[in-house]
Amino acid sequence: MSNLFQNCKLQINGICYVLPSEVIAMLKQGAVLVDLREEVEIDIKSFGVDPVIYLPHYLFEENWESLPLEKPLILADSVGIWSKKFTSALQAKGHLQVASLAGGFNDWDKDGFPVRAGKCQPLNGPCLCMIKPHEKK
Repeated sequence: MSNLFQNCKLQINGICYVLPSEVIAMLKQGAVLVDLREEVEIDIKSFGVDPVIYLPHYLFEENWESLPLEKPLILADSVGIWSKKFTSALQAKGHLQVASLAGGFNDWDKDGFPVRAGKCQPLNGPCLCMIKPHEKK
């Protein structure tokens, strides 16, 4: 199988960063999105595409071998810090079909790519006594 990330446009220190605009096509070619965010973040919003594997960053070290390592993996978190670290870790273990989502979920959402509303709504308010669910526009 050819490396899905071999022609990666954005590489920094040996790590391939895929842009949100590239992800959907890569998923159709067999890649898997690995969401490293914590449950509390996913409970608010999650990626609105498939396939997605949820593996919170704090469980990565003990559970990385459960990932489908025969498939290209796109690691994602909120902004790209954990995904960079664990992309590098998987490469060090010999897995070359791995990339990090540039800008993480925040850029994915900001750029208008599909998201799913979670079971919790984000809260807002000027002080604790006035916190209420965030109103949708």
